[in-house]
Amino acid sequence: MNKKMFKLSAIQAAFLLTLSGCVNDNKSSEDVPPTAKDVTIKGAKQWISASGNLQGYDQDGDSLDYSFYENDESIESIEGVYTFSHGQMTLDGNQFEYTSFSGEDASIDYTVTANGASASATIEITNVANDPLAYQQWHLRNTGQKAYALSDEMKQGLIDLEIYTAAEADDRFEEAEAEELVAGEDMNVLTAYSQGVTGAGVTAVVVDTGLEIRHEDLIDNVLANRSLNLDESAADRTDPTSLSNSGDHGTSVAGLIAAKGWNNIGSRGVAPDTGLIGMNYLGSDKIEQTDLLVHGFPGSGISTDEEISAFNRSYGITYPASIAYSALDEAIESYPNLTLRSGKGALNMKSSGNSFEDGRGEGSLCADNGANELGLTCYNSAFQPSHGHPYYLNIAAVNANGKHTSYSTAGASMMVSAPAGEYGRYAPAMVTTDQMTCINGYSGFNGGTISAWSEYYGEDFAASQFPFNYPGHPENTSCNYTSTFNGTSSAAPNASGVVSLILSANPELTWRDVRHILASTSTVIDAEDEKVELTIGDGTFVAHDGWVENAAGYYFNNLYGFGRVDAGAAVAMALSYSENLGEQIVTDWQGAGSTIGDSALEATIPDNSATGISQQIEVTEDVIIEAMQFEFVVRNDHMGAILNDSLLTSAGNDLALEVVSPSGTRSVLLSSKQALLDASYSFETGYSYGYILDGAVLLSNAFYGENAKGTWTIRALDTGETNIDFSNTDNYWEATGLMNNPVESVLEGVSLRTFGRAAQ
Repeated sequence: MNKKMFKLSAIQAAFLLTLSGCVNDNKSSEDVPPTAKDVTIKGAKQWISASGNLQGYDQDGDSLDYSFYENDESIESIEGVYTFSHGQMTLDGNQFEYTSFSGEDASIDYTVTANGASASATIEITNVANDPLAYQQWHLRNTGQKAYALSDEMKQGLIDLEIYTAAEADDRFEEAEAEELVAGEDMNVLTAYSQGVTGAGVTAVVVDTGLEIRHEDLIDNVLANRSLNLDESAADRTDPTSLSNSGDHGTSVAGLIAAKGWNNIGSRGVAPDTGLIGMNYLGSDKIEQTDLLVHGFPGSGISTDEEISAFNRSYGITYPASIAYSALDEAIESYPNLTLRSGKGALNMKSSGNSFEDGRGEGSLCADNGANELGLTCYNSAFQPSHGHPYYLNIAAVNANGKHTSYSTAGASMMVSAPAGEYGRYAPAMVTTDQMTCINGYSGFNGGTISAWSEYYGEDFAASQFPFNYPGHPENTSCNYTSTFNGTSSAAPNASGVVSLILSANPELTWRDVRHILASTSTVIDAEDEKVELTIGDGTFVAHDGWVENAAGYYFNNLYGFGRVDAGAAVAMALSYSENLGEQIVTDWQGAGSTIGDSALEATIPDNSATGISQQIEVTEDVIIEAMQFEFVVRNDHMGAILNDSLLTSAGNDLALEVVSPSGTRSVLLSSKQALLDASYSFETGYSYGYILDGAVLLSNAFYGENAKGTWTIRALDTGETNIDFSNTDNYWEATGLMNNPVESVLEGVSLRTFGRAAQ
């Protein structure tokens, strides 16, 4: 080989090695920056997460970091969650989950960084499906919103009418906002939705005044030709649309359960994909089969294998006397539970009543006797006989601050509570569906409240106090929605919606499983609720216990039952449900005296005595309690009579009843200071003059999960030496007051019955 050529080749090789070394050095100092591309999420649903992948790349394989911005401001994650004005996002690698809260289209700027170099792009969220009023529905997602209460218009109207000065109005509104608007106090519905459950596959039956089956926000969920008009004179038996022009209770109830979701119209139901059937049960002149049809008996169109989740019953009886229990009514009312859904059962969801402070028939009794000031319920949920068995789930009402409403009737029969709110002025009420057009409905020209206020104060003031309901509000131009629906009539459908979510999540559950889930997952609210203790003679009596933990670990309160329903926790339990409750056991009645057919006990209840009288009942069955019934016969010879021309006996007002289980748990069945003014009444036999309670059956859920076996102690007391002058004589008898019972009351009989399952 030529030496010269060899030398040249060596030089060239050396050059190439050097050049190669230069290239490596350049790569280290001139790393290719990352790239980022825009991402689009189309058709997301408000409150339901949508997923996507960030389009960040680095061709050199360097690790990527992401950062996010809104309006050029960096958004930092808190516990892995990025919160924007319009929604929230979580990130796992380059995969993200975004949930729209606003329901509006939005954009998120993001930057991808690798080895000190960056690139930026945008996440576009478009065509978000929403319901434009959902942002005000605090019971679904509570952000501390006003739901059209405490409005600027309302404040100015009060100032213009010289009810407040401007400074006084500012102070009043500031105080109300601080007290009534508490973010986070809701039913945790979004967590249920995040588990993919929105109520599909089940149907709720609205038993009420009617249901506007063509309402724009209900029609997609109303089952065609399945509703019933039960009026004797109905021309169309499949259309229970109310003919009232001042509001249809049932239409508003239906909207809370299942106003169609994500249709870009109006409001949203708790279970926005649940079917609806309406039956106009309330009102006069119904067909004779009505009581059977509204419980799903043959002829109602409801088959025994249909997936009916709940019968919503937002109605009740308000009368200041005990109404006797009926075994026939129990048989009818239990039919949905024991027969429908192929024997798995549907739920009866029943409003507890709106007579915590008064029910009008008792006049000023509960103001005059101290019940209102003490915080004791004026009427007891036990006054309604349908609340005396576990086949109706009794639902209490709570406010946007997570506390008891001013009106929700209390009692040991309470199952759970649900949001309902106040009256929509100084505190939020419900935003829900209303009769369509401004001619009909709670909102519009003929709404009962608007008409009354317009006539008394003038239209301008009425418009200022109810701006959303008054014609012309930009978010309610056709008056198809209302912001003032409330009462336990609202609590029951909100709970019905949660039941629909539970059975949508797991249709294999029985009605007792659902009841168990509600007892197990509902939220303890108003944890500082205090006891109410009465001084009686030389002793005391606790008339209200607040929250009590029973021997099985369940918390119970006569105001709230097991607590406020938690849709997210209930759905999670339903999806992973593994309990086996077995067959339902209903024991025979057992006790003493006239309630079991024996001679009357004739046990005198001493007047104004904290000791009272006690009766023990021994239960031998080994049964885990799901509910306990207690039947009483209590006589006072003056019940139903007018004394000294204008007075009533205080015997009913003074009567208190408590039960202590074998495990030591105490339940107050009657607190005293309640509106028991008239003689006991039976729909079958009429009045039982001379009796406070005659065949009265009182339910308690306080012992849930305990074993019934052992000694039960029932105590009856007369809690005062009561003489009252009514400040308001507007009562059924025009009585002027109460006279301390001239004769003592007598316990003639008491017995109990257990609903439950066999102990393991």
